[in-house]
Amino acid sequence: MTLLSVRDLTKAFGGNKVVSGISFDVAIGEIVALIGPNGAGKSTCFNMLNGQIRPDRGAILLDGTNIVSWSPDRICRVGVGRGFQIAATFGSLTVRDNVRTALIARQRAMWRFFRSASGVFTTESDALLDRVGLSLLADQACGTLAYGDLKRLELALALSNQPRLLLMDEPTAGMTVADRRKVMDLMLALTRETHTAVLFTEHDTDAVFRTADRVLVMDKGALIAEGVPAVIRSNAAVQAAYLGC
Repeated sequence: MTLLSVRDLTKAFGGNKVVSGISFDVAIGEIVALIGPNGAGKSTCFNMLNGQIRPDRGAILLDGTNIVSWSPDRICRVGVGRGFQIAATFGSLTVRDNVRTALIARQRAMWRFFRSASGVFTTESDALLDRVGLSLLADQACGTLAYGDLKRLELALALSNQPRLLLMDEPTAGMTVADRRKVMDLMLALTRETHTAVLFTEHDTDAVFRTADRVLVMDKGALIAEGVPAVIRSNAAVQAAYLGC
């Protein structure tokens, strides 16, 4: 079943068309990679999908409902999670309290901050940290984490919303080869377990072809190819535009 349908999505800045009439679908539980060279329009596409940028034209259908004019927080509340190239965390808070903060926001319980946040959602926070392998670091300040652990925390924060669709913008950016594999394997395992659909961008083509069920390729704002990894790897247009073959 289709969860996300993007139709004729278009965005221009100052007359420069950054995303040009792209259309694609993502099914429930499917893991789809969106790849392409720098400047292809991938991040702008993501920013439109979660409401940070409003498109000039097109539709974004989530379970058949057009969310194109919705705010990011409203989109989040209906089950769309987002991860960024640079992890957005509170460095002075502990790892556990970062997850608590996300859970409080999900429950729209911000009033609890006027009391003490330290006593709420402890069980839920610890369960999420256990799932991403950060239980032993729960009481450590987030600002002291190694980069690979920070990306694990970002995944926990994204999953705290119990998303039906997870948007991950370069989840392994800046990581070592070993850490990239661990984070991608973790994302794959957790999303398979929960049947969460994933749309992710990634420059590590090995991670893309090993992880994705299907690959979309953008170049100069347009979608130039889509298909299973083996088909995309051998596509002449993709090789010329991106893979350097």
